[in-house]
Amino acid sequence: MLAGFVDGRGRAYDIGFRTLRLSLTDEEGVLALTAGEEVVAQGAATAAMEVLDPKPLPLLLPAPGEVVGTRRRAVFLATAGGRRPAALTFYNVSLSLHRTALEHFFTAQGGREFVQFEASDVERSSPSGLALELLLRGPRPGAPKETSRFRLRIEPAAIAREALSALG
Repeated sequence: MLAGFVDGRGRAYDIGFRTLRLSLTDEEGVLALTAGEEVVAQGAATAAMEVLDPKPLPLLLPAPGEVVGTRRRAVFLATAGGRRPAALTFYNVSLSLHRTALEHFFTAQGGREFVQFEASDVERSSPSGLALELLLRGPRPGAPKETSRFRLRIEPAAIAREALSALG
């Protein structure tokens, strides 16, 4: 599982704004696909996530965006240029960047949040009202060599189920 930010040129960064050395989107802001990868499920959704280890803490505040599912991965991309909280990001993290740099990232550079996961990251899924909740494993924020568990809530459940079933 990867969680972080993507800029308007598609460059991905982790939650601490360290580069992930991968391109997540193309010039139009659409998910960049690898050779042989094709979109199987796609739709508008709202996502929220909390880190569960060592204790439950909100990580991604409810964010509007889009879920894209392929046979290899599922990706939630927050809406670019949308209305953002006062902290400028839907991630509930403290960033050691100057406020004007953050403003520039989210306005001029078209930055937005993302969560990407593969089938091997999913421990289980369960319905929760109008949403689907996924229990995921991934690197702990601030300690990427350690593993944490996360609860990702995607609404509506139908698009989340489609993306999850695309993974096989």
